[in-house]
Amino acid sequence: MEQEIPMKNVLLKDAVGDGKIEYCLYNPRNKSGIQTWELKVLNADGTRKVIIVRDYGFQVQKDQIQINPFKTRAERNTEINRLYHEEGLSQVFLGNLFNISQPSVSLIVNGK
Repeated sequence: MEQEIPMKNVLLKDAVGDGKIEYCLYNPRNKSGIQTWELKVLNADGTRKVIIVRDYGFQVQKDQIQINPFKTRAERNTEINRLYHEEGLSQVFLGNLFNISQPSVSLIVNGK
């Protein structure tokens, strides 16, 4: 008898493709009230990508998030701010992505 794979694993594997999940943050209800998975993915060629999977109940949406390059701390903070406010990524995920603490992300996104 074949064991059934849970639906969430199928969705995540489909979203990741050939890459390997380095970090996954599951939010049962994000700030918009939607179930989400935020994924940091390592591709076979060594590059990374960020994918967010949103389960609206009636549909599942997978989006690859564009990360803009930066060279200075101010540019990094601008990018963190954009990813939080425009893309809806969580502070915990952004902390992991940029290798800083969640409280540091909080200071950045709240303009302190």
